[in-house]
Amino acid sequence: MNRFILSATFLAVALGLSACDRKIKPRLNPAPGRSVDRGTEVIDDNERPDRTAEKKKREEVVDPEPVKRNDKIPPAPTPNNPEYAAKVKDKPGFVTSPYDGQGRMIDVRGLPPGTEAECPYTHRTFLVPP
Repeated sequence: MNRFILSATFLAVALGLSACDRKIKPRLNPAPGRSVDRGTEVIDDNERPDRTAEKKKREEVVDPEPVKRNDKIPPAPTPNNPEYAAKVKDKPGFVTSPYDGQGRMIDVRGLPPGTEAECPYTHRTFLVPP
């Protein structure tokens, strides 16, 4: 059993080392940044005459048109004067909303006359008739 583990470990290490590539591959494309001329001067990629115009265009900041704001505060909403609802004949405690064009009935039983109630169809308030 001990020999088997030792031989398996040796085989794994041998395969691992043989898979390594010892040849160093040169880069196909040079890294971006400064490039050195083989002469005496160092040329910066950003200072080349053909790139200065592009660089200025990218660095130029253009302000958009200023947003016009309405600094005036809107007036307070006027209080609505609700209208009285109409009673339904032969049905005490039921009314029709003055804002509902279909004439649907609303149950107002238990509400005293003159109380504001909300129409469930239009969500506007009306007064319970006396």
